Amino acid sequence: MVIRKTFHFSTVVWGPWHTGVFLDVNLTSLLAPGNLAAFAQKHDVRYRIFTSKDDVQRIEATKAFQLASKIVRFELIGLNIDRSIDPIAMHHILWRRGIDDARKAGAMILLIPPDVVWSNGAFGHIADIAALGKKAIFMTYMRVVSETAVPEVKRLFQDQATSVVDAPSRPLVELCMRHLHPLALTYVRDCPNFPVHPELILWPVEGEGYLMRSLVREMFAYDPRHFDLNSQALLAHRPNPSDVHYIADSDNLFSLSLTPLMKDIEWFAKPGPLDPLRLGAWWLRYDSPANDIVADHRFYVHTKGRTGPSWRRAELQSDILIQRLMGTREVLRILSGLAQHGRADIEQILATALIEARLARWCRRDGPITILLPHKSVTRRWVAEEAPHLAKRGARRRLLRLILDHVLAGHLPLEPGVEASLPTPVGGWRKLTWKGQSPQIDGVPIASPGLVIGGVWCFPLEAELPPSKTNSRCDPVRRSPHRESAVESTQSLQM
Repeated sequence: MVIRKTFHFSTVVWGPWHTGVFLDVNLTSLLAPGNLAAFAQKHDVRYRIFTSKDDVQRIEATKAFQLASKIVRFELIGLNIDRSIDPIAMHHILWRRGIDDARKAGAMILLIPPDVVWSNGAFGHIADIAALGKKAIFMTYMRVVSETAVPEVKRLFQDQATSVVDAPSRPLVELCMRHLHPLALTYVRDCPNFPVHPELILWPVEGEGYLMRSLVREMFAYDPRHFDLNSQALLAHRPNPSDVHYIADSDNLFSLSLTPLMKDIEWFAKPGPLDPLRLGAWWLRYDSPANDIVADHRFYVHTKGRTGPSWRRAELQSDILIQRLMGTREVLRILSGLAQHGRADIEQILATALIEARLARWCRRDGPITILLPHKSVTRRWVAEEAPHLAKRGARRRLLRLILDHVLAGHLPLEPGVEASLPTPVGGWRKLTWKGQSPQIDGVPIASPGLVIGGVWCFPLEAELPPSKTNSRCDPVRRSPHRESAVESTQSLQM
């Protein structure tokens, strides 16, 4: 069923540079036949521009604005911009105002940054997706050097008589490849200057484009009556996947993010490769229940038809790394939670598991695990016994096995009388039994209720567990990551 919706388009723009690129190449690219007009045929649109009072007349006087006003209804909101407030913070204040207004009007909000160029057909595709009843639509951008990209956009795609920028997606991607911003290039997986703000990762496919994986994605088009945002302007709760659509192919939508050459140079000025621990910690700072859904999607930016083998290799590499990063983030979440609950001892030991055994591969939010917390006296004894020998690989492995023997795949079904067997990462099994109303693991009482940290349950033990019975063929401590190394080759995932 095709659904006609009401949309508030919202742009926040002021100042000479942002207003200039908005009028020169953003609004003019929206005038391409497959964009604003195509969208307005399927949905009711009210385009609201929050700007400074000084810029209102400048916007109204342009041919692009006059042509666009014949397609959709505009509302220019002239404001006294407080220059003492950080521009990004002011943008967010006005974005929130637009979102609140859309919510009150019962409309979806579509946030249009001022410094973007759109491919022809992009908004027609968005309209088609919205007509299917989707409540949130995500997309991505590629950064280009504005000083060189804007003149070429105008030279190649702009009609001088009408000012319309009609840029087909693949030629626009080709232009992007010629003008990629240095910051965009540092997001490549094996870049020696990987950015300190790692919002995305790129895998180049020679001669064809890039595969992109996004770790966080700000909102683009959504129904604010159904979704709330957190302090980072990300989704505050996990959406129903059937309500969400990701525009993942540049053939359907492509956009250039216009960026001055020297902008954000500090993000990649300090040399250093992608570090899973550092990235995982950053990801926790920009936490959202929707991040894993975004990260699970592959975004394809390409100049021609995608050949299977080249793209498949990039897909496999990205899948492995994303799984590793998700697990690293979740282990860091557990470590932080344990420290907050006064278990710095087990925090320290699990940190060893993260580094030595790549416990991160085994731990992610949609694959639940349970951690059995030995008494502090036990963990202190473990460390005391092994600490003098930790420089030796054998000692590290013994401590590692002790740690992983207290991690279970799955959540314990703590319903009186319900027994269960759960595997450990070292190939062993632990058995849940009951003594009256008291749960036990391999005969050792556990304290209930436990702690919930992220998607992980942690249960204190009242005594030390005996070793689980293991099968060496299933022991991930012994197993080499052949599949990973075969795919990643020189792009090692080891920390």
